[in-house]
Amino acid sequence: MDTREKLEKMDRAIRMLEDLKNSQVAMVEKSSKLQMDAMEFNFSEMEKNMGNLFSTFNESLDIINTELERFEIKRNKFEMKHGLDKEEGLD
Repeated sequence: MDTREKLEKMDRAIRMLEDLKNSQVAMVEKSSKLQMDAMEFNFSEMEKNMGNLFSTFNESLDIINTELERFEIKRNKFEMKHGLDKEEGLD
């Protein structure tokens, strides 16, 4: 795999991480909403379980955000190191 192909594969990985992040944000929002609904309806078991899910989803979101930031830095360094940040044909 040449450097251009590797960079393209890195870009695909970033898009997948961003998609995963968006999905996780939705899970955080939905579990929070369900927890609030359970509080309103006085369903204590559901309230507790949705609170636990919220915490788990939120922790996962933190992990995804950390990995996305780290990988973007690594990708950008790779791009600069190999001169792929310059437009082709303008050297």
